Parts: sequence; C-alpha cells; structure tokens
Amino acid sequence: VCNNGRVGSAQALCERLGLRSRFQLNRLLRREGLPSYEELSGWVCVFYWMVRGDAAGGARAPLRSLAPQTHIETASAYRLVRRVTGHCWKDLRRAGTPEVLRWFQYRTHPPRPTRQRPLAPPAVRAAGLPPGPATSAAAVVPPSQPRRLALPGGPYGIAARGRDLAYIARGQAASIERLDLTTGRLTGSTFIGCTPSCVTFDPSGSRAYVSVQYLDQIAVMDATRHVLIQTWPVCGDPLPLLLSRNGHTLFVTTNEDRLFGLSTLTGRVLGSLPLPATSHHLALHPAADRLYVATRAAGSVLEVDASRLRVLRTFHLGGWPQGLVVSPDGLTLYVANEHHGLDVIGVGSGKCVARLAPETGSVALAMSPDQRFLYTGHPRHGKVGVIELASLRQRGMLETGGRPAQIAFDGAGQVILVNEAGWLDILPVGVSSLRAMTY
Repeated sequence: VCNNGRVGSAQALCERLGLRSRFQLNRLLRREGLPSYEELSGWVCVFYWMVRGDAAGGARAPLRSLAPQTHIETASAYRLVRRVTGHCWKDLRRAGTPEVLRWFQYRTHPPRPTRQRPLAPPAVRAAGLPPGPATSAAAVVPPSQPRRLALPGGPYGIAARGRDLAYIARGQAASIERLDLTTGRLTGSTFIGCTPSCVTFDPSGSRAYVSVQYLDQIAVMDATRHVLIQTWPVCGDPLPLLLSRNGHTLFVTTNEDRLFGLSTLTGRVLGSLPLPATSHHLALHPAADRLYVATRAAGSVLEVDASRLRVLRTFHLGGWPQGLVVSPDGLTLYVANEHHGLDVIGVGSGKCVARLAPETGSVALAMSPDQRFLYTGHPRHGKVGVIELASLRQRGMLETGGRPAQIAFDGAGQVILVNEAGWLDILPVGVSSLRAMTY
C-alpha cells in the first residue's frame, strides 16, 4: 500500500482492509481520530521526506532532491508540504522530525480535558512555596478566593477574554493553555509551535493571535474551537503584539529591530518602521491614532503614528524602558524602567514628571480595569509591586517567588500573575500581600 513515501489508491487500501468503498474508509479513519485518506497520504509523503532528509543532509536537506524519490514534481511537493502542515519545508527542517511528528499528533488527536471531581483546595502558604501537585488546576475554588495553579512549560504571555476565558502562552511546551475563568480550571492546550510568547484576542473574542518566536511567524487561532487555523510569516523573531482598536491591524515587533503592521484579514504586511533597538513592549493610545514602542537597549520610547507608521516623537528616558501603560484619558504614559524604576511621562509635554525608584527592576506593567492600581513585575527578584495610582505610592509587594512574567485581569475583579517558574497566581485586585493568604 505504501512504497517510497507514496500511498497507493484508496481502492487498494479498501481491498486490503476489507472495505467496500472509500466512504467507509474515511468513516473508519474519522472514528479513529485520523484525518481523511487524502490528507493522511500527504502526511506519509512529508514524513518520508523528513526521514530521508535526516539521513541525507540534516537540517539543510533540500526538498528538490527528495521529491523525485516519490515521483512527485518539486513544485507540487512544496505545495503539498504547505497544504498538509501549514508550514514551508524550511520550517519543517528547522523544527526537526520529532517536532513535526508532534504537529501531526496534535492535529489528529487534539487533547481533550478529562473530567475530574471537584476537590477541596488544601491550605498551603503562598509565600516561598513553589506550586506542587497538591495545588494543581484540578481543585475548584470560588472565583474570589486567591489560588495558585501549577502550569509547567515556561508560561509567559497571557490574554483574558472577559469573564470566561484566558489563553496562556507556554514557551517550553510549544502550546497555548486554556484557563476557564468561571471555574478556575486549566481545561486543555493547543499545540502552536516552537516558543509561543505573547497572545492577544481580537475585539470580538472569536480569534486570537500568537507570536511564535522561533518560527518567525504569527499564529492565528479560532478562539471558539481552540484550534490553529493559519500562520503568517514575519521577518525575525516576533514578541509583543498589539491590535488596533477596530481589529484590522496587528502590530508586532521582531528582533530585527523593526515594527510591522499586518492586515488581520490576509496577514499581509501593510507597513513597517525601523527601530533604534529591539522592542519588547507596545501600548495603544486611547485615541487609537498613536502607539508607543519601548526600545530597551536604546533607552527610549517612540510615539508612532498608527496609520502611517511614522515616528512622531521620541522620549529619551535612559535606562531600560520595558512595560507600557497609557492612562484612559490619554494624558499620562507609565513606563516600567528596568534600570531605575517607574517613569511617569506627561504625554502633552513629553517630559518625565515623576519617577518611582522602588520599582527598579520592573519589566511587566499593567493597570487594573478600575484604574486604581498599577502592577509591576520584577522577574529578577520574584516579586510583583502594587502601586496606588491616586497617590503614585507603592501599596505593597507581592512575594510570588519564581520569575513573574505578564499580568492580566479578568472581568470579575481578579488579577492573574503568570510566573515562568511554572504557575499562575490569581487573586483579587488590590491585595498587596500574600503572607496572610492561603491557596
């Protein structure tokens, strides 16, 4: 039935299996969780070429030298690879055969959450203790009760959709994890590819965009079925993502020191802007006509015209600018500066009007939906700062341990702190200490 990567006709396989027609064959494949015969035969070709490439030339084995072995034209072979895997041949060789095999496994057997009985959460002190099996996502706790969920795989980026769903990017697990905000459970994951980093939902909440850092692409997910539907190539390793207010443009920066604007309809590059250094954080002005780009190594924040991608102003702050937040009235820009604290910029004058030195070392920055607090992530110190905006004073420091990453808020008054050390902390907005709290 299979010879040199070519699968015989569907009729021949039916005869071998004792089936009457290809319709019975496809029903059998579907029942076993496999794709249709046509797609499955394409995967067979892909894996044959991958194995032959491993034996012949390692990561640089060209497809044009492998396609003739299966009596397929080179151009047709390249199209087949793209159609079956959603990636080009270069991406497959760079990822390696074991990784491509996992792509096949995830696409044909998507992981399904197992039903578990609710368990009473054990009382575990939050301060200084890493998450363990006893504090896993199987425990169902009231939404208002602080809790810690174990989540291995280097979680980093997070996006919350109202009160029901959050996506967490797990870089070391090459997947996006789903968090049910109504129950506090992790309900499953979607395979994305090598090192997903940041994620954001579109305004409708039906789609999500993921920067896949080491595949040089943006992944597009159906946020209703939680499946990968397409990928868009970009130049360089992408990291921060920012959607325009109308959802038509996706802004992304890469390690090629460039800001790109992509059409969310086609993935086509609408424009780009060279940057003085790599950017890891973006923010949109409430008027939606400008965005702010932090360039850490250049010590500056750029104000950029969102439609023309032209620099309007440059704020020279010094240090290492990181996370960005614009006040809802558009008059103040808050900048987490890893070198010397939190910079407060008057947008009208472009000048630094205040600086909070205790926030030195902060990277992530987020404002609570009620506009009362700023949260600052300190990955080097394993802490998250809580700043009261009315007084611009630090209200407290959350001793999370690990390496705090991105910060998000759900629609029920809770803050979600992602920790690269392998867990999530979920607690009510405004809580300024973890010492007296149990998980």
